[in-house]
Amino acid sequence: MRGRSADFAANLDGCMTGNVNDRRPLKASNTALAIVPAPIEEQRWALAICIALFGGFCALIPFARVPLPRVEAFIPIYDSALALNNLVTAGLLLVGFSRSRLRAVLVLASGYLFTALMALPHMATFPGLFSASGLLGGGPQTSAWLDALRHGGFPLFVIGYALLKRREAESVRSRMDTGGHVVLATAGAVAVVFVLTLIVTAGHQLLPRIVGDDGYATAMMAVSVPVWLFSLVALAIFLGSRPPYSILDLWLMVVLCAWVFGIALSTVINAGPFDIGFYAGRLYDLFAASVVPIVFLVEASQLYGRLDEARAIAEQRNVELARSREELAQAQRLEAIGQLTGGVAHDFNNLLTVVIGNLELISRARGDPEKIDHLAESAMKAARRGEHLVRQLLTYARRQINHPQTVNLNQLITNIENLMHRVIGEQIEIVSLLSPILAPVQIDPAQFETAILNLAINSRDAMAAGGRITIETRNVTIDRQHAANDPEITPGPYVMVPVSDSGAGMTPAVLARAFDPFFTTKETGKGSGLGLSQVYGFAKTAGGCVNIYSEPGIGTTVKLYLPQSSNRPILLEPVAETASLQSASGQGTILVVEDDEDVLAVTAESLRELGYEVVTATDAAQALEILRGGQPIDLLFSDVIIPGGTNGAQLAVTARRVRPALTVLLTSGYTAAALSLEHGLPDNLNVVGKPYQRDELAKKLRLAIGG
Repeated sequence: MRGRSADFAANLDGCMTGNVNDRRPLKASNTALAIVPAPIEEQRWALAICIALFGGFCALIPFARVPLPRVEAFIPIYDSALALNNLVTAGLLLVGFSRSRLRAVLVLASGYLFTALMALPHMATFPGLFSASGLLGGGPQTSAWLDALRHGGFPLFVIGYALLKRREAESVRSRMDTGGHVVLATAGAVAVVFVLTLIVTAGHQLLPRIVGDDGYATAMMAVSVPVWLFSLVALAIFLGSRPPYSILDLWLMVVLCAWVFGIALSTVINAGPFDIGFYAGRLYDLFAASVVPIVFLVEASQLYGRLDEARAIAEQRNVELARSREELAQAQRLEAIGQLTGGVAHDFNNLLTVVIGNLELISRARGDPEKIDHLAESAMKAARRGEHLVRQLLTYARRQINHPQTVNLNQLITNIENLMHRVIGEQIEIVSLLSPILAPVQIDPAQFETAILNLAINSRDAMAAGGRITIETRNVTIDRQHAANDPEITPGPYVMVPVSDSGAGMTPAVLARAFDPFFTTKETGKGSGLGLSQVYGFAKTAGGCVNIYSEPGIGTTVKLYLPQSSNRPILLEPVAETASLQSASGQGTILVVEDDEDVLAVTAESLRELGYEVVTATDAAQALEILRGGQPIDLLFSDVIIPGGTNGAQLAVTARRVRPALTVLLTSGYTAAALSLEHGLPDNLNVVGKPYQRDELAKKLRLAIGG
């Protein structure tokens, strides 16, 4: 019975999906028995079993009247096994009815329940088993009549199943109270058994005598033949129905064949109780009661096998799905890189066009100092725009030089309010709602101010007809439950800075890409697409996160979450540069280590103009060779990323072993945090961010050498 049609697989799939709106019959294994056509291989098995049953029946006919010893234990064993098998079958069919809503299955389940329950009074009233005349107040004929009623009642239920199933096969079954129907069917079967038992016990004297002193009486034939014919009629109805037969129909025909042969051997052909026909007929009954449970077990084992196969397929599909998601993520990363590269190339081409064009004009304007100054200023302006663009990219990538300080955000927002008013314009109102008990945070103040300005500019661009920008500050605590909804944030205390506007809002598609670099909805030339990217990068660098809430036509709120700090905040006020720091000439010798020759040349020339003696090296080996010589060196000024297998941080450590009193100043375009992770940068080394201005470099050098 291992073969199955595609319909059975579809039934199994339907059962696994469990669609409650599907009005087709549910297709669990016990339901599919009554619906799915039996495969050819299974039909061959059923035919072979029927032939074997018929062969055994024919072989037993000549010996049916041969008496055998009376085995007292046979009847309780027979009735107990019959009751147990039929009770299990009834339970399985009732479950099938609750799944399929086929009333025919309910009728058949009632038949099996009736047969199981009839075994109890039959066993109790059998003469000589519990008492000489049996229990329940019956007589010597009671158990025989109960046996006859049991053999005749079951095929009637099967006939009802077959006729009702024909009518239900093509109809759509409505939703019903299956539990109520099961209770009614069970109560009905119990009531029928009770009434029949009452009739054959209390009224046993009114019934014809079918068991004599030496065997069956003549009336037994008049009772047994109609009972036997009921089983033949039920079998004929199945055989006369239009193929294909369902699995349950097929094996019910096997059950009826065994039932017919059992009745013939035990009550028609034999002479009386405890002859070969009596024993053989009841063995046929036990076989008939065992067929459907065995089929259920086989179907269940096959169902488990299919479930294992389905689980294996599901696991394989999950692996393929995970691989597909990874491939999709990789494709999206490549797309983002391509978009990023294209945006950087576009903006830098514009900047380089300005720089190169002005430098070419300067080279041809040697006799016009005023024009040269104007062109140089234009080139410097474009170069500074390029510097700003690079800083935005590094902030987004969390690789910008970071100068964290413990500050109160209220002070920073107050300091830049005038600047925001100048940038935003008078048509937009700026409202600040600042918490008076705000906790300090440790951030880079300049990056925070840039982030707030970027958010304000985005809000301004979303409110062409004017509106309001609201900036708030408040202390919040993110618990584990809220953190579980956002994998980018960890539980703990934060300072939240919401920046809200009453602008046009974002569509879901725009909102999903708001933080993507170079993604912008503004007109060409009116936005770089890096404003929100910078905000995102700043928040992540500070150890926090940023969320956007937006609805089209209502407005947008961007919430910055920055971790609270336990340190005391410092007051941020402009520090006047001392005249000596700005104008005094530098003194001492500086060893510059830089692998880019153009950068090395510009840096060396700038240092010489500042008054320093300059020694240059292009890698760590050359620098160490100079340090091991006798030339005096006051400061090592090295790029972090240099060739030769030794980075600037490692060079600084080795250089201080050679000259313990040597002052070291490093330069790089990466953040100190990124350098610490990737290049082993110690915490006690100072880093100057690239590109650096001449005055900034002079200040750093004088502070380093002076310290």
